[in-house]
Amino acid sequence: MSSRRTWIMIPVLAGVLAIGWRLLPASQEAQAGGAYPPAVVELSSVESQTAPRLLHAVGALEAWQQVLLSAETSGRIRKIDFTSGQQVKAGQPLVLLNDELEQASVRREQAQVKQAAIQLTRVRKLKEQQAATQEQLDQAQADHAVAQAQLQYQRAELALKQIAAPFSGRIGITSLHQGHYLQPGQAIASLVDDSQLRVNLTVPEQSLPDLKVGQTLHVQVDAWPGENFQAEISAIDPLIGDSRTVRLQALLPNPDNRLKAGMYARAQLKRPAEAPVLTVPETALTYTAYGQTVFVASPTDQGLWQVKRVAVQTGEQWDERVEIIDGLKEGDKVVSAGQIKIQDGSTVQTAKDKEPV
Repeated sequence: MSSRRTWIMIPVLAGVLAIGWRLLPASQEAQAGGAYPPAVVELSSVESQTAPRLLHAVGALEAWQQVLLSAETSGRIRKIDFTSGQQVKAGQPLVLLNDELEQASVRREQAQVKQAAIQLTRVRKLKEQQAATQEQLDQAQADHAVAQAQLQYQRAELALKQIAAPFSGRIGITSLHQGHYLQPGQAIASLVDDSQLRVNLTVPEQSLPDLKVGQTLHVQVDAWPGENFQAEISAIDPLIGDSRTVRLQALLPNPDNRLKAGMYARAQLKRPAEAPVLTVPETALTYTAYGQTVFVASPTDQGLWQVKRVAVQTGEQWDERVEIIDGLKEGDKVVSAGQIKIQDGSTVQTAKDKEPV
């Protein structure tokens, strides 16, 4: 019985395979005949435009003046005349160390100077009366000069006990307290004059022909996104660095103190306009492992378009358009929307092509 059933199934399977073989070409023809219509994309023209030539640079902000205040001599703090964040003026006393010994030394030397001056006057009169020798007069003059020098030295020692602001600015945060004992060189606080800032930038050496002192830069910082601050180039380094870059410095007014020293800065400099350049919408660019590419569309006999992936070299970017340095020519049609639906060699149509006639 089993053998008979097997012989019956063989013709049935053969018939099914024959029917499937006849239907397969028909299915392939249906797909080739338009079962999947061309993808709809948006095309844009390669246009010639005069680009705003911009030089981009990055760097950091530096205070106009900044210093870490420190003690030049040792001593115990007797008085603190500032608070963290306070605005101070040049010469304003900030910290006073215990100076009793130095005050006493100054008074002693003042007495020595006074005594030496009296002795010098006495010897001069005696010399005029032929009662003193020239050697005695020379010695009296030397003693007076030494006493004056000792007084000047003690006054300098006394001055070291008072720490004053070397310039006007804002005091940083301090942890000092009255009674602390300071060692020579021990930091007290930072003092920053940020009424204007220096912008330290680095640019490629090829940019040198476009740079000159007095040019205006537009500076941006992360703390104030979208806001431009104007700076003016004040210096260009005469030396080129090992990385083939040149340093430049610009002055940036900071009247409201919003900008802080140490901030990361981006700067733009508008360069002289050059000849028109080719541009495409920035949405036309696609990024691959081999670089930037665009899909260039060419018309077909059926009223559609066939696309080809083309590698391009880009330049400046502005107003949602990108400069094309190499790879395209003016008037070329490029796909600016819908690239995800196509590949190299695809046939496409635009929304206008799809409209019924």
